[in-house]
Amino acid sequence: MGYSIRALLRETLHTLRTLLSPARGRHSAAVRRRSTRVRRYAPPPAPEQAVAPAPRPAPTLAPPPAPIPAEDVALVRGYYLAFEREREHRQAEARARLDRWTAKPSTAPVRVPQPRPVPPGDLLAPIPETVMTLDGRADRTEVTV
Repeated sequence: MGYSIRALLRETLHTLRTLLSPARGRHSAAVRRRSTRVRRYAPPPAPEQAVAPAPRPAPTLAPPPAPIPAEDVALVRGYYLAFEREREHRQAEARARLDRWTAKPSTAPVRVPQPRPVPPGDLLAPIPETVMTLDGRADRTEVTV
């Protein structure tokens, strides 16, 4: 029994010492050193460097390439036609969707269905006007229909 208590106390004291002692090692925050690769300041630019560079001349257009053979154009034109048809179809769908969203509601009267008759014995149905008493409260104990 004495051995186990001594071992427990030793581990507890060791943990307590490590918690209360200052941090050590490479990644501790105790001593922060700057990297030697980082300069502490950048020197001010020289006066000739401070002047803006001269504007570049405008780029010139390259001469047109050689004409494309008709056989190559025929192969590619079908792809372009299919792409243009798909683009027109999607544009028409988007235009129709936008028209549906921005359409004003119709001025036609809305048909509201007539209420169905209340089945007999329905406890959640509204109380008919004939059962109401003079002071405006419903006498729920003597419902006679």
